[in-house]
Amino acid sequence: MAMSPVRVVIVDDHELLAESLGMWIARQPDLILAGRAADGEAGWELCLAVQPDLALVDVDLPKLDGLELVKRLLEKFPAMRLITMTGRIDPYTIWRVSQSGVHGYTEKTLRPDVLVDAMRLVASGGTYFSPVFEKVKLEWLSQPEAFQKILSDREQEVLRRVVSGWDDERVAKELGISVATVSVHRKNIRSKLELHNDRELVGYARAWGLDKV
Repeated sequence: MAMSPVRVVIVDDHELLAESLGMWIARQPDLILAGRAADGEAGWELCLAVQPDLALVDVDLPKLDGLELVKRLLEKFPAMRLITMTGRIDPYTIWRVSQSGVHGYTEKTLRPDVLVDAMRLVASGGTYFSPVFEKVKLEWLSQPEAFQKILSDREQEVLRRVVSGWDDERVAKELGISVATVSVHRKNIRSKLELHNDRELVGYARAWGLDKV
C-alpha cells in the first residue's frame, strides 16, 4: 500500500526563501506543502490548524522565537517532526538547537535538493544535522572554556544583554530580578571567565555568538 505524502509546514519570515522552498516541496510526489507562516505566532496557529507531519522552523522569527515555537509544538504534538533552519552558525545558536529536541538542523545556504532529502529522512523517523552543526559542536562546544560548561542559563541571559549595551536596570526589568542580583551575576561572569574588562567580555561573547539578544 502506498504511503501518504508527508504534509509540510514552513515557518520563515524570509518570503523569497519560503516561496522558493515551497515550490521545491510542491514538485516532490511524496511531499505536500500544507501551509506557510511568516512569524512564530502565525506558525503556532497554522500548526494547530493543519497539524502537519513535519514543520520547518526558522530559528530567528518575529513575535515568537523559533526555538520557543519548537518547544510548544513538541509539547502539543509529540509525534510531529521538526527541522530548524537558520542563517546563523555561531556556537550559542548551535547549543540552543542541540538542547531543543528538534530532529534536524540545516543552514539556509544548503541546496534545496539536500534539504528535501533531509526532510524525507526526518519524516521517516531519522535525524539530520548538517556537517557545519556537527563541526561546531565538536570544535567549539566540547572545549573546556565553552560558555555552557562555565555559565548558568541565567548568567548567559545576563551576559547577552550586558554586551548588547543594556544597563543593569533594563536587564533587571527584562529578567524579573533585582538590580543588585544583576550586579552579582556580572561579577560572577567575569570571575568565572577570568576576564578583566568590558572589551574582553564583549570579545568572548562575540566569539561564542552571545552578543545578540
